Order: sequence, then C-alpha cells, then structure tokens
Amino acid sequence: MGPRRPNLPTTARTAEDRELCRRIAELRPRLARFARSLARDDSLAEDLVQTTLERALSRRHDWLPGTRLDSWLCRILQNAWRDERRRRKVR
Repeated sequence: MGPRRPNLPTTARTAEDRELCRRIAELRPRLARFARSLARDDSLAEDLVQTTLERALSRRHDWLPGTRLDSWLCRILQNAWRDERRRRKVR
C-alpha cells in the first residue's frame, strides 16, 4: 500500500476556507516545480507537495490574509524538504 494521497477538501466550512483551498489548488503546479528542483526526484517531490498541503490545511489559521500565500506555502515545502533530509541522514 502506497503513501496516503490527500486531496484538497471540496467542502470547506467557510467562504474564506473555500477561497484559500481554491488559491492553494492554483499554486499546486508551482509547488510541484519547486519540490522537483529541491528533491530532483519526481516521487519524492510529489510526497513533499502532499506533506505541504497537509500542513498548510491543518495550519490554515496561521496564514495571514493579505500576505503572500505562495511564499507561505513555499516555506512550508522547504521545511518539509529539510525534515526529509534530516530523516534520511539519520537512517
């Protein structure tokens, strides 16, 4: 059984959540490109994007409307990449 692949929620509770999910979905291709540039591996890049989406959606209350969503998501992705590198180094 492969890794879990969550999708963006289709039934957000508020209009703000729906808008945030829409904007995140629009930025997904950019996140995928950034992840591939870091990981140099398509499979790992997809895992990093999924981790980023999970973290962003679970911490959406931390994002400040009016700030750059793409920068926030890229920072989450970069931190996920660092976490992955640390895990691989320990093994």
